[in-house]
Amino acid sequence: MNAKRSDRHPQTVQQKNACPMCATDGVTIEWSPLMFNYGSGKSMVELSVHVPVYRCDACDLEYLDEESEHIKHDAVCQHLGVLTPTEIRRIRDQFGMTWAEFSRLTGIGEASLNRWENGLSIQTHAYDRYLRLLRIPSNGSYLGKFLSSTATISATGLARGKFRAIEITSHMQKQQQDFQLRKMA
Repeated sequence: MNAKRSDRHPQTVQQKNACPMCATDGVTIEWSPLMFNYGSGKSMVELSVHVPVYRCDACDLEYLDEESEHIKHDAVCQHLGVLTPTEIRRIRDQFGMTWAEFSRLTGIGEASLNRWENGLSIQTHAYDRYLRLLRIPSNGSYLGKFLSSTATISATGLARGKFRAIEITSHMQKQQQDFQLRKMA
């Protein structure tokens, strides 16, 4: 384990399944303080969290699980001042939308939403501010109205960057042939 673990007494101890290394029962979970580094160079900071540390009594293996990684990710988000994955999911859930639907509404890519909600990456401060604005129900309603109005425009062929095709009739061709510029006095 790369992180430095404090030797304080555990907050809670409970039994877990078999050890992944030696397959014996007797793995205990101890909630312990964990210090870990985030960043690099001069911007590196040491963050502290309480995580469940798994320890096998038979082979002395110590390891962290996925829950610990989520706790560490949340600590990084809090350090950076951005929303955690759970908070981002709550915003999307507030709209009752899938990733695809929320993506259409906001213009944020589905893959980005997936990565942010699953703690695989952290959103930029700009996206974080945008997501915070979406917590306000009226902002979501406004986006919904905007989306439906652009869909109407798109259906009429007047969307930005697109032109309607004009059907050239024989009458228009005749007008073009007969057209002449005249000198003005």
